[in-house]
Amino acid sequence: MRAQECPQKCSLQVLEAASYPSALILYSVVLMLFDSHCHLASPALAPQLDALLGRAAEAGVSAILNIGDTLEASALAQQQAQACSSAQLEVYASAGVHPHNALQWDDESEAQLRALLSLPRVVAVGEIGLDFFYDESHPEHPGAPQKKQEQVLEAHLHIARALELSVVIHSRDSDERLLSVVRNFSGVRGVFHCFASDKDVAQQVLEAGFHLGFGGMATFKNASQVREVAAWCPLERMLIETDAPYLAPVPMRGKSNEPAFVAYSARFLADLRGLELQEFARLTSLNARRLFGIGAE
Repeated sequence: MRAQECPQKCSLQVLEAASYPSALILYSVVLMLFDSHCHLASPALAPQLDALLGRAAEAGVSAILNIGDTLEASALAQQQAQACSSAQLEVYASAGVHPHNALQWDDESEAQLRALLSLPRVVAVGEIGLDFFYDESHPEHPGAPQKKQEQVLEAHLHIARALELSVVIHSRDSDERLLSVVRNFSGVRGVFHCFASDKDVAQQVLEAGFHLGFGGMATFKNASQVREVAAWCPLERMLIETDAPYLAPVPMRGKSNEPAFVAYSARFLADLRGLELQEFARLTSLNARRLFGIGAE
């Protein structure tokens, strides 16, 4: 494979995408990239876990937060994190029930969630939040009523505050109500992942004490609002993510996303911010470690 000089002022080399079967960008030094949001327990990714983690490490990913979106997926995410974490690539997990799955929350769920949150390598509550696009009124994919979603969200926030854990927030068509709910839980911190709302909402999220997560959407041609907020967001409050297997960045759009592809989004966002890739990776990784209470291993 033919190497070419990396445009950044560092010792990185980038191998031409066409020379690698998956068109993956590889780096000759560890970049310290932290994929703060992916779903390794999903049916699309779980069967190829070893290969995915190998490609992630080759791409400069040094840490991953493996997100749970049901109690069952959260249990698997924790098992994957404990089994697969290494000195080269640290894997952590979150546990929670996504608003799409809010109808699964019942009288036994809180005890089950607390048990999951006590396990090794579980460092956050989530993915939780509100999704008023997929509520009970959606014509093709009806979800939980908005009231039920709010009840489940509040249950998670109570637990997060009691256990002093950060939260991973999903928001769609629900910014005003979601901010109203989280403001009632002073002291709870976390990230609004895959942030796509406008600058005014972003300001309110930051004032509430939360971080903003950015990934593949920033590379999409029609995502000017995402880019505007990503360029403006205080660097110390920014995380990067894939949301794999969803939302693969350009030039991999249309393919199944994976943690290695965070390198594409990171390079795009670093350029947007006028930073060297290595420094941008280091800073956003440090942000994630601080937010989720992860020390160097």
